[in-house]
Amino acid sequence: MGDNMRGINRIKFFAISLVMLLVLTGILPYMGIGRSAGLADSPWPMFGGNVQHTGLSPYDTGGNHGGLLWEYETDAFLMSSPAIGPDGTVYFGSDDNNLYALNQNGSLKWKHITGGTIEASPAIGNNGTVYFGSSDYYLYALNPDGELKWRYRTGGEIFSSPAISQNGVIYVGSFDYYLYAINPNGTLEWRYKTGSAISSSPAIGDDGTIYVGSEDDKLYAINPNGTLKWSYTTRAKVWSSPAIGSDGTIYVGSDDGNLYAINLNGTLKWRYETEDMILSTPAIDRAGTVYIGSGDHYLYAINPDGTLKWKYKTGGSIFSSSAISSDGTIFTGSLDNYVYAINPDGTLKWKYRAHSPITTSPVIGADGTIYVGSSARSGREAYLYAINGNQTFMDKYGWMLHAALIPTVLILVILLVIYIIWRKRQKKIKKKATDGSEREEDSIVPEWKTQKNSRE
Repeated sequence: MGDNMRGINRIKFFAISLVMLLVLTGILPYMGIGRSAGLADSPWPMFGGNVQHTGLSPYDTGGNHGGLLWEYETDAFLMSSPAIGPDGTVYFGSDDNNLYALNQNGSLKWKHITGGTIEASPAIGNNGTVYFGSSDYYLYALNPDGELKWRYRTGGEIFSSPAISQNGVIYVGSFDYYLYAINPNGTLEWRYKTGSAISSSPAIGDDGTIYVGSEDDKLYAINPNGTLKWSYTTRAKVWSSPAIGSDGTIYVGSDDGNLYAINLNGTLKWRYETEDMILSTPAIDRAGTVYIGSGDHYLYAINPDGTLKWKYKTGGSIFSSSAISSDGTIFTGSLDNYVYAINPDGTLKWKYRAHSPITTSPVIGADGTIYVGSSARSGREAYLYAINGNQTFMDKYGWMLHAALIPTVLILVILLVIYIIWRKRQKKIKKKATDGSEREEDSIVPEWKTQKNSRE
């Protein structure tokens, strides 16, 4: 009996040791155990591309010259930036209350309807679960086939894009003033109350600290257990989502027009002032250069010390956050209807004109394809675009033809109306002339009749 027990204990010890070895060596996750934790291993699994929101992609876009691959039209306004799954599926929400899943060729894979608009970007878990918020107050978790896994009700609308920690906890802000930490099974871990609505999307530091902005003018640093680490007060609302540099510096924009660089202890490192509000999220390249768009129409490149490297002017406000490819190209969108590809030195590489203002942030696929959405204020002309390859004549100059079409048609209509009026006038003149001629003929007495009357 004793020998049997010793044998069993040896087996248990061996099994436990093996599991610990697998965990320590990092092999365990690849065996399909514990894959529910953390982000999906995909080209762009969440807003900002990663939990630090750097917008930095490992993929090259050198072969992308701004040509349209396909476009997909939705039924309402588009504010939700796309996320890309491990198999290349593109996920995004719409104001028509649907979350869309598109195949790589632009065809519909499935869509899931909620009770409100979806303006937040989805986040994809390591097991393929798709997390996103809706204005119906719910945080949703969908299986990869689009079926509902669970949903968690907050106390307000959700315009904040979720972030997923290493242990699978989902962080998201709500208009009820709270930052929520939700377990992978849909239960509440904790929530932290700020002073106002949260539309900013949380970022996660290397030590697990969660950073998020609030409309109470503050940037918050929250410990992984839900307690306050520190807060920093800007001069206006913080709609911008924070991004975290490789040295731990936290960058965030504010409605006061400033880009803030905050140290890990919550003190100000520097701030850079633009000429209008900043709603976009900073992007950070490998050298530490920070890229930020402003309502003043400029894309700014700021050095790590807070000085201006360069700025590029577009034709409209930039509320789109930038994406950076491995070759250093910076992609951003503007309300002037253009998607811009900017070289690292601040010169234009190419631009693509959409049907309507760019209202989402571009993301980068594994093959260098750029996915981005646009829509008009009326909700019409709401499209998701896949941009890759060479630009055609219509890509380059189609907007000119489109812009010239309306005035051309208008001129033709005016000319047609003028012609119709002229024709009617001519007919009236001709009719008057004919009637006058007939009356003149009637007034003339035939000569034979006059002679006859005189003889009588």
